[in-house]
Order: sequence, then structure tokens, then C-alpha cells
Amino acid sequence: MAPSVDAQTAQLDIQAALRTRMIQSGEYSKIMDALRLKLDEAGWEDRVRDLAREKARAQEPPNLQGLVNELEPTALDMIPPEARAEVEAMVRAFVEKSIE
Repeated sequence: MAPSVDAQTAQLDIQAALRTRMIQSGEYSKIMDALRLKLDEAGWEDRVRDLAREKARAQEPPNLQGLVNELEPTALDMIPPEARAEVEAMVRAFVEKSIE
């Protein structure tokens, strides 16, 4: 059974509050820096850029939004599991600390 509209609204409110607290505390920047470092180490940006060029050349006519829509799922799948796990652990630790 799907969550009620009230439950969904409450969940979105909690997510927004955590996001705001994360940004205000500086934790968001710390997490993003860690993610960028892991992605740079893995060559993720170069691989996504190469894929984007390949897909863009095949588009007729070129369409930026279509390219982004096509690349996003693949780019997310290309994130190294170690990077994903590290970021998830950092977010989880922040949430647990915030709930205490």
C-alpha cells in the first residue's frame, strides 16, 4: 500500500529540514568534496564527458535536455561503488547525529 499524502508530505519536510541543517553545518560541502575527490580518482568525469560527446554526435538535431536525460541514469550507474558507499555512510552518520 502506498504511503498517504500526509506521510509523503511529512517525509519531504524531514528531508528538507535535514538538507538545510546539512548545508548550514558545512557537512554538505564536506560530503560533496569527498565525492568529487573519489570521482576524480576514478576518472568518472572524463568517462562521462567522453560518453556525452559520443551521444551528442549521434543526435540529430542536437538537444541538450535530451542528452542530459539520456546520460543521467548511465552517469549515476558509473559512480564507483566505493564512492557511493563512502558518501552514503557520511550522510547516514549526519542523519543519525542529527536525530540524537
